[in-house]
Amino acid sequence: MVAATEHKRHTLEVNIRSAPGRKGAVHLRENGKIPGVVYGLAKENLPIELGAKEAERAIHSGAHLVDIKLNGSVEHVLIQDVQYDYLQSVIEHVDFMRIDPTHKVRVKVPVEFRGTPKGAKEGGILEVQISELEVEVLPLEIPDKIRFDVEHLEIHGLVHAKEIPLPAGVRLLNPADQILCQVRTVKEVTPEVTVAAGVAEPEVIGKKPAEEGAAPAAAGGKAAPAAKKDAPAKK
Repeated sequence: MVAATEHKRHTLEVNIRSAPGRKGAVHLRENGKIPGVVYGLAKENLPIELGAKEAERAIHSGAHLVDIKLNGSVEHVLIQDVQYDYLQSVIEHVDFMRIDPTHKVRVKVPVEFRGTPKGAKEGGILEVQISELEVEVLPLEIPDKIRFDVEHLEIHGLVHAKEIPLPAGVRLLNPADQILCQVRTVKEVTPEVTVAAGVAEPEVIGKKPAEEGAAPAAAGGKAAPAAKKDAPAKK
């Protein structure tokens, strides 16, 4: 039940984007780079370009905070937003927010549930409803992930947000009683079969329909005979 923090941050070499706009972004991606922007701390927004592989490595590592190096100057920034293509597989744009190391920020930190619950040995399964926590913390102390042991959970056991131990200086922003995961039983669902009150008579191939004008059967009685047709008038 400890926080895992990556002490060595990724450093990304960036340059000012020379060709902003959609066409410029397409040209960057064709050459192994992606567009981005740096903003915050009451400074001007900087359109930048950076290597796609380096950006993917940093982002997929789970890091929140990275260093960007521009013209020999290094600056701490938070990965604020990542935009992917329609397949959610290729990074198309990254927003970086400048941070003040002395001011806390709000970030979402993934929770890693470890171990096999006791209830799983009794036929239950661990159902994860929320796999991350929103916290407030100083930028340089953001944990990459928080691990939580679930081996003690029995069937119907729950884990609430308030039960996750956080490192010193980290404040939980989720509702305290929010359920993160629980051990549920596996039930086989048998489809219900609705039986009609009356059983319909099966259709008989070739059976002639009732004569036109026949009255329906009375309750508990026989069907009334068909009404006789008027006899033709005698001449």
